[in-house]
Amino acid sequence: MKINFINIGCKVNFAEISRLKDMFCNLNYKTIDNPDESDIILINTCSVTNQADADSRKMIRRMRRKNPDAFIGVLGCYAQLQGNKLIAETGADAVFSINDKFNIPEIIEQKIKNRENDIGGNSYRYNIDSSIFDYAFSADNETRTRAILKLQDGCDYCCTYCTIPLARGNSRSLKFGDISQQVLHLYEVGYKEIILTGINLSDYKADTGENFYDLMALIANIDLPIRFRISSIEPQIINEKLINIVANSTNICPHFHIPLQSGSDEILKLMKRRYNSQQFANKIDLIKKYLPNACIGLDVISGFPGETDVLFHETKRLIENLDIAYLHCFSYSKRSGTPAEKFPDQVEKYIIKQRTHELLNVSDKKLNQYYRHNLGKILQFLPEKYDAQN
Repeated sequence: MKINFINIGCKVNFAEISRLKDMFCNLNYKTIDNPDESDIILINTCSVTNQADADSRKMIRRMRRKNPDAFIGVLGCYAQLQGNKLIAETGADAVFSINDKFNIPEIIEQKIKNRENDIGGNSYRYNIDSSIFDYAFSADNETRTRAILKLQDGCDYCCTYCTIPLARGNSRSLKFGDISQQVLHLYEVGYKEIILTGINLSDYKADTGENFYDLMALIANIDLPIRFRISSIEPQIINEKLINIVANSTNICPHFHIPLQSGSDEILKLMKRRYNSQQFANKIDLIKKYLPNACIGLDVISGFPGETDVLFHETKRLIENLDIAYLHCFSYSKRSGTPAEKFPDQVEKYIIKQRTHELLNVSDKKLNQYYRHNLGKILQFLPEKYDAQN
C-alpha cells in the first residue's frame, strides 16, 4: 500500500514522523510524496498556537477533499488535545493518542480493514503514560547532512500560556546509556551533524540520575568526526559549567536558542517563567564572555494578557541591548485549558500584530549586525546541498 506523511510543527514532531516512516517501510509500505495517490495519509499535528491548530484542521480537510478514498490518520499534540473535535469536524478516519503513536502501523491495518471511524485511545488530556520514552530521529533534508535526535519528551513546567504539558505529559528522557549508540548509528549512516532536541531539552534527566550537564559532557567527549547542535534550552540551565563544556569542545556548535518570551518582569511573573529580565541578560553576557562569536537566538511572545505599551517597550529595549543574532517572534493566542485564557486585559489582535512586526524589524537588524560581526572571519560550514553541475 502507498502511504503519505505530513508533518506540522517542531523538530520533535519531525523526528517522530520520520520514525513512523521507517516503521511502515519495514512493513513493505511504499512512501510517496503525492497524497492524491495515497491509500493512507498520516498527519502529525501541532498545537503550540491557535494558528497551528487551524493549520492542522485545514490540512486534514484539504487531504480529505484531495483524496476522498484515502484512510486519514491524525496524531500529534492537537490530536491529543482535541481528538473528538477532529473526528467530528474534519473527516479524519482515526485520531491516535500519544500512547498509540508508535503502535500506529499495527493499529491502522485493523482500522483500514474495518473502516472504523473512532479515536485511537480513551482519553486525550489525562491518559498519558509518562513513564514511557519513545526514541526518534530524522533527517531535516534528503541529503543526510543533518539529523535530529530526540532525547527528551514532555514538560513539567506550568507556563500559563502553554498547552504542551497537557499534550505531551510529564518530562521523560532517553536512557543515558543509549545516547552513544544512537549517535554512532547516525554517524555510520552518513550524517555530519546531529541536532539534540526535546520538548524541554534542558530538563533532560535519565532514570539513572544523569542530567543535562552530564549529557553535554558526554557529547563533548564523543570521538567521531561529527558535530552537534543544541536545539533550544531554558535560560536557567545556562551557567559557567555548561558554557565551559561548549567552549572547550571541538564538536558542539556555538549556537544557543533560548526562550525569553518577554523582557518585562511583570509579564514574566504572569507567564510563570522562572527568571527575570536581569537574570536573562546575565545569561547572554555569560555566553558572550566565553564564546564571543556565538550565535544566539531568542523566542519572544507579543501581546500576552496585561502587556501594555510600556511593558512591551521594556521587552523591545531589553532585546535591543542584548548581543544576539535573531528572534523567533510569536503572537500570543488564547489556548483552551490554560490559565492565561482567563486572564484580564487581553490585548487586541491588531495591537499584537503591530508589536510582532516591530520585533521582526528588531530581529532583522540584529541578524544584519551578526553578519557584519563575522565579516572577514574564516568559519567552518556544512553544506546541505550541492550543485550537481559543479
